[in-house]
Amino acid sequence: MGRTARTFRNAVDIEEAKWKPFKRTLKPPQRENLDRIFDYARSCADAGTMLATPRVTEVVLISSMIEMLQEMETLRRKVSDLEDEKGPV
Repeated sequence: MGRTARTFRNAVDIEEAKWKPFKRTLKPPQRENLDRIFDYARSCADAGTMLATPRVTEVVLISSMIEMLQEMETLRRKVSDLEDEKGPV
C-alpha cells in the first residue's frame, strides 16, 4: 500500500520549490544560505513529522534557527578558547 500523506521531507522539497523565484533574485552567497536553511529543515525532519498538521514554512524557519544557534554556540566556544589561550591583552 502507498502512503496517503506526504513525508515531511517531501513537504520541505515542495516548500523549497515555492521559493525558487525568490532564490533567483539573490546573489550567489545568499542563494547558498537559502539552500542551507532548507538543508537545516531536512536535518530536523524527524521532529517535523511529530507535528500533527505542520505549517512547513514555520518548521523550516524554526529548524534553521535551531541549527544557527548551535553554530553560534560552537563559534562562541572557539572564540572563548582562543581568548583563553592568548591571555589578557
